[in-house]
Amino acid sequence: MVFGTFSYFGPFFRFLVAIARRSCRVVATSTLVGLAACASVPGGGERAPAALPSTAEARQALVKQRAEARWELLIKGDFDGAYQFMSAGSRETTSLERFKANIRHNAFRAIKTESVTCDGDACTVRLALTYDHSSMKGIVTAVMESWIIDGSQAWYVFGR
Repeated sequence: MVFGTFSYFGPFFRFLVAIARRSCRVVATSTLVGLAACASVPGGGERAPAALPSTAEARQALVKQRAEARWELLIKGDFDGAYQFMSAGSRETTSLERFKANIRHNAFRAIKTESVTCDGDACTVRLALTYDHSSMKGIVTAVMESWIIDGSQAWYVFGR
């Protein structure tokens, strides 16, 4: 790029690239959430609408239980089982093989739910994940996950 050789334009173009990358992430996340919310039943079958948990506390408890169960499977290394917690839209856009390739193997040690907040059918779970790295053991980091409630079940939205 000709302008990249001039010192005046270099930082400006790096700034534009950073904005473009951030915009792509926002669009991809919005698309995933939209797909998850609009996903149909595999096979095109109709299903009777199940009852949505009636209170905010019931929705939060459901999401917390499902998030912890999913992480227990990840800690045990049962990636096939953890994949089944993903929303239908997430499973349509991410194959099991790709999901397994994106997950760190034998690294997770413990999980603790810090909070669950729900706004209608969309929930956010904040977790404290303990994992091991090749050079450090017992690293604790915050993890934010998106979940949706479809009918009477909570589903993990992958890729956020």
